Amino acid sequence: MDAAKQEKLYSTTLQTIGAVSKLPVVRVDREAFLRKQFADSPHLDVILERGPQEVYTPDSLRTMADTIIRNSASKSSLASFATGLAGNPIAMFAAGGADVAQYFGFALNLAQQIAYLFGEDDLFQGSGELSEAAQIRVIAYLGAMFGAAGAAALVANTSKTAGATIGKKVAAQALTKTTWYPIVKKVGALLGKQITKKTVEKTISKAVPVVGGVVSAGMTWMTFRPMGDRLADTLVKHLKGEFDHTLVLNDRFAASLGMPVIDATTVETTVLDTDD
Repeated sequence: MDAAKQEKLYSTTLQTIGAVSKLPVVRVDREAFLRKQFADSPHLDVILERGPQEVYTPDSLRTMADTIIRNSASKSSLASFATGLAGNPIAMFAAGGADVAQYFGFALNLAQQIAYLFGEDDLFQGSGELSEAAQIRVIAYLGAMFGAAGAAALVANTSKTAGATIGKKVAAQALTKTTWYPIVKKVGALLGKQITKKTVEKTISKAVPVVGGVVSAGMTWMTFRPMGDRLADTLVKHLKGEFDHTLVLNDRFAASLGMPVIDATTVETTVLDTDD
C-alpha cells in the first residue's frame, strides 16, 4: 500500500473513531460495568482497584466474555434492523451511514467491556474525550476485532500491563516517535478499508424495505460475534504471555531511525500489506 493511500485510510479511521465516540451508546463506565458483572464476588474491591485478572484466571474470564459478546451482538443486530428499513435512494444512503456509525459504535462499546473484563484501564478521560493514547488503544482493539495483522502486538504494546513497564518511559515522547507507531498506521489503514467496505455493504442492504433491515441485521450478527471473540482471545493470550512473534531492534539501528530506545521493549512487528 502506498503512503498516500495508507494516510487517507488512516484519516478515515480517526474521523470515524472521533465521530462514534460521541454517540451516547458508546461509552462504558468501567466501575459501573465491573460492579454489575461481579456483583456477587466477595473480591469486588480488588477487582475495582486492580482489575478482574488479579482475581480470576484468563480462561474463566474468557467464558464470562462469551455472554457479554452474545448480548452485545443481539443489541447491535436489533439496532441495525431498525436503521435498515429505508426504501428510497436518499434515505438509503442516509441510513447506510447511520448504520455504519452504529456498527462501529457498538463495536467500540463491546471493545471497552471486553478490555475492562481483562483488566484494562478506563478508555475515556473525565471530560469524555479520547486522548491520543486512547485513540491508539481503540485502533488496537478494533484492529484485533477485525483480525488485522499486527493488531495483537499493538494491543500488547498499549495495554495496562505494558504501560506499567514502558508507559512512563515514553510519556515524554511523542507517540509518533515510538517504534510501534508504524504498526498503528498499518492497523489504522486496515480499519479504514473495513469502514469503507462496511459503508458500501450497509448502503446496498438498505435498497429493499424490511428485507434490507433483515439482511443488515443478519450481516451484523454474523460478523459481530467473531469480532468480539477475536479481541477476547487476544487479551487472553496477552494475560498468559502468549505474545505474537516480535523482533527486537538493535539499539544503534533504532537510534538511527530517530526512535527512542526503551530497554528491551523496542520491537518491530511484521504487518501484512493491506492491498487486495
